[in-house]
Amino acid sequence: MNLENNNLEFWLRRVTWGLMSLLVVAMCAYAAVYFLPGMPFSFRPDVYPSSSFTVLLLAHIGGAIIAALAGPLQFWGSFRRKYKKWHRLLGFSYLFGVCIAAPAALMISPISKGGLTTHIGFAILAVLWAGATLIAYYQISRKNWHAHQQWMIRSFALTLAFVTLRLWLGGLVLTGASFDEVYQTVAWLCWVPNLIIAELYIGWSANRFYVTTIANNSVPLQS
Repeated sequence: MNLENNNLEFWLRRVTWGLMSLLVVAMCAYAAVYFLPGMPFSFRPDVYPSSSFTVLLLAHIGGAIIAALAGPLQFWGSFRRKYKKWHRLLGFSYLFGVCIAAPAALMISPISKGGLTTHIGFAILAVLWAGATLIAYYQISRKNWHAHQQWMIRSFALTLAFVTLRLWLGGLVLTGASFDEVYQTVAWLCWVPNLIIAELYIGWSANRFYVTTIANNSVPLQS
């Protein structure tokens, strides 16, 4: 029974990681069009003239793309163990991306569409994203591997708001609600469930580690 559970968990992890990676690459490719000449979509000159807002938004998108692309391989155990130098390089790339994207997101949050509800949602996301990432870096600098891993899970769950925002936005727009109402909801929905799932996973992993350690260290009673 334990072997079946281990096999199920193994394949569940692989499928989940593969789906996550596919969505990350797809959304990064989609977001990259913002850097094409002519500034398509919300960067159309008739919508947003060239301004500091445009620069900050591009910095946010560019940094988020770097972080999102650097993230998936950090959660591939065999890759981390086999290619430690690449793991470290991707880790610094991830940190660099977040350090660009999060402050830019915080600065443009007061002028995001949807009003005060949206401003607050995106501002909190930016602060938590930067905070979780910096704590993860602090923990690894002190060789606290377990704490580093936990904070990186939280950080990347918030990075994935880059992906889930567009998924929720596309789905909720189909309900026929106004864009402002949808955006107010998505400003929270894109990251709060991600963080809840991350915390549940961290708790489950910690409990499993504790149970496994107790089982391995237990001494059978002698008759």
